[in-house]
Amino acid sequence: MITRDIESGLQLLGQSGREEEELPLSAIRKGLQKIDTILREAFPSHPIQNELDKLRTVQSELMAEIEKIKVYSQTLKRNIKTKEEGTSAFLSETYDRIESSIGTLENCFRNVELAIRWGGRFKFRQNVRGNFQSSNLSNLKGEGDSPLYFRVGGVGELRVTEHTLELDTYTQIFQNKQLFPEAFYLESPLYWKLKSALESIKLDSRSPSGASLNGVPDYFYDMAVALRRRRIEHPFAGIHESLHDAIGGKISLSEAGDLEFQQKDNSIPFSLTSAGVANMGMLALLIERGALERGSFLFIDEPESNLHPAWQVEMAAFLLELARQGVNVVISTHSMTILKWLEVHVKEKPDDRELVRLNKFPPDAEWNDDMDAVMAEVKQSLTKPFSDLYIKGL
Repeated sequence: MITRDIESGLQLLGQSGREEEELPLSAIRKGLQKIDTILREAFPSHPIQNELDKLRTVQSELMAEIEKIKVYSQTLKRNIKTKEEGTSAFLSETYDRIESSIGTLENCFRNVELAIRWGGRFKFRQNVRGNFQSSNLSNLKGEGDSPLYFRVGGVGELRVTEHTLELDTYTQIFQNKQLFPEAFYLESPLYWKLKSALESIKLDSRSPSGASLNGVPDYFYDMAVALRRRRIEHPFAGIHESLHDAIGGKISLSEAGDLEFQQKDNSIPFSLTSAGVANMGMLALLIERGALERGSFLFIDEPESNLHPAWQVEMAAFLLELARQGVNVVISTHSMTILKWLEVHVKEKPDDRELVRLNKFPPDAEWNDDMDAVMAEVKQSLTKPFSDLYIKGL
């Protein structure tokens, strides 16, 4: 974000077109690119054990590049002072903003703990924007007008407003990302049917906040990346095979990233499969690729979507088995079939009741752990439209 502010200022100064400014402008840009290269090589896309220690190893390189940038910045300043009257005021103001940003960049890398904090805060805000596809974080509310917050066990509470992100222990959460399990949102089959097209046309434009907003949540792209990281061994093999049996085939991912449905000796494009096959097939692919593991979080909005009632029962059974084996499964559903299966299942196997927490929306003021009471209330709400119509039709 800081380097982007500097680059914006350089572009404004570059529009003046004076030859004596080309060298310092170019040198500053090269310095910023060098800093970007150092950071990209030091911090790969996957989480590393200790970002603070890693940043310390490249701190001297970063500070050396910043010192070079400062030297060329002073040259630029002298050139601006010789500008013709009438344009110098605007250019001087632009330079002052560049100089201030360079100073911020220097202070950031002089104190590596501060750099980790700022970087973590910025990345977290960008992730919130990208996943919720909202350029204005104040649109994301909790109950009433309260700010959005995330409560992280053992770390603290993150509170997000439009202009601030508050967390008492920034370093702890961003230094120990490996302690937090991966989370997947099994998105609408429509996104996956359009996977290749969405990846190829992903917008490069940036909002004023720096987030790329194109209507497709970032977690869709994150999951697509996770599926490419294939593991030779994966847990939940039994569930994986049962899912394949249920849909009569399997979803495969080619080296080029294309999805296909393989059924016996036939292979058809994923875009031509039914939504039900897509739902269950993508769950199987998550397991096959080793993306899901014990401790992972799996979020599914209405897993019953486009599923025959018989398949809804099978999907519910698969999800409960994943929960039994250590995956944190969170679903929202309007399916009486799934709820009734769950009700019958926990009566037949009372020990599995401990795997289930049931709530309704809008939620009550306090969490109700009485599953039977909540189930009765939810069933009444879901069946009322049909029962009202049934009585009316008599």
